[in-house]
Amino acid sequence: MKKYMAFFVIIAGLFGCKTTQPVRPQEFYDEKTGEYISNLNIPIHIEMKALEKMLNKQLSGVIYEDKDLNDGDDMMLRAEKKEDITLSLTEDTIRYRVPLAVFVKYDAGIAKVDADGEIAFDFKTVFNIGSDWNLKTQTVIDSYEWITKPKVRLGVLSLPVGSIANLLLNKFKYTITEAIDQQIAENFNMRQWVQTAWTQMFDPIEVSPEYRAWLMIQPQGMAITPLENKNGRIESTITVKTQPRIVIGAKPVTPLPAALPAFQYGQPEEGGFQMLVAAEIPYEEAESIAKASVVGERYDYGKRYIVVDDLELYGQGNKLVVNTKLSGSFNGSLYLTGEPSFNERRNAIDVKNLKYTIDSRNFLLKTAGWLLRSQFKNTLQENMDFLLDANLKEIHGQIQQQLTNYKIADNIYLTGKLSEFNLADAYLAPEAIRVEVVLKGDVVVDLKELKVE
Repeated sequence: MKKYMAFFVIIAGLFGCKTTQPVRPQEFYDEKTGEYISNLNIPIHIEMKALEKMLNKQLSGVIYEDKDLNDGDDMMLRAEKKEDITLSLTEDTIRYRVPLAVFVKYDAGIAKVDADGEIAFDFKTVFNIGSDWNLKTQTVIDSYEWITKPKVRLGVLSLPVGSIANLLLNKFKYTITEAIDQQIAENFNMRQWVQTAWTQMFDPIEVSPEYRAWLMIQPQGMAITPLENKNGRIESTITVKTQPRIVIGAKPVTPLPAALPAFQYGQPEEGGFQMLVAAEIPYEEAESIAKASVVGERYDYGKRYIVVDDLELYGQGNKLVVNTKLSGSFNGSLYLTGEPSFNERRNAIDVKNLKYTIDSRNFLLKTAGWLLRSQFKNTLQENMDFLLDANLKEIHGQIQQQLTNYKIADNIYLTGKLSEFNLADAYLAPEAIRVEVVLKGDVVVDLKELKVE
């Protein structure tokens, strides 16, 4: 009989060793299928006066000069800009008027004579944008008008120089038009501008330093509407297809930018910008927030007590696993699970139905039933509920602040208003808790003045 008793004691001891800690729940994640594409409409406003100012700075002083009297045309001439250039835009054509003062030295055979006059040229530049985003232009003289025809005086004779006018026209037909196209090519490197903007859209944007929130735009495609002249400014809209997400925590690694998509015209979606953003809270960051509230706290129940030494979060399908590491009257880990859920009334994310896993509950029934009767689980749930809500509310305000006259570059500003910031869904990913956030609003890029060195 003693031998049998010893055998049962050994078996009970072995069984007891196997149940000294609850079984750790398996970690796995349900794959969320499909990526959401959002359209970001960015209206571009370029004040015509700013464009005129830039062009007048570029084309100033002497526009053309021929100092060789013996190059076959028997003429030296200089053309200086007399007044500011004025611009207008119609569809794919820029039109501008260039008033010039003309100075001529002419070899009349019997003498070399000087003359001066004033002429205004009307140019037009037809442009198109290639698939590589390079801007191609062709400038021609549309018409001209002599304000004061040049004349030369030889002795008592006043000689008209219509032939000189025609020669001037032929000179300017090629020299000034080529100069304008060259200035446009040198100062309107459209591909470079677009490539720079496209690349920068892959950089993480810090929208909330306090909460370490970063917006990842992740552009997927881009199109632009044809240029229009409205209310004294050039207007267009860039539509960027994006897969945006907000990451909370350390600055994300900048991904390798995708190749610049080919140029194409498109039409913007209605309603300003509307983005479905995946906000991410890495488990490490979520743990840090939760630990600040519960780690080190002591919970008493009669003569017994526990202290929360540490906390771990991870996923099990669509459930959030909370691993609480305790000491005191109970030493070890207890596991609870809850479901991240969108609370429409509070426009927030709750961790619903936080409860002990079956194995943890059975373990407590056998070893520490008093913990089941304590308020520890309810207190823990209260600290889980704030996890996502508080941060996202603050981020809303931070994003709106960023949209207030945000300086992109010298004289280029982004201004917008965030009209809606709502939570839509929550789910668990391998590295983070993800929340789908709907952003709606309006944004405009204003080119106040083109800077010319």
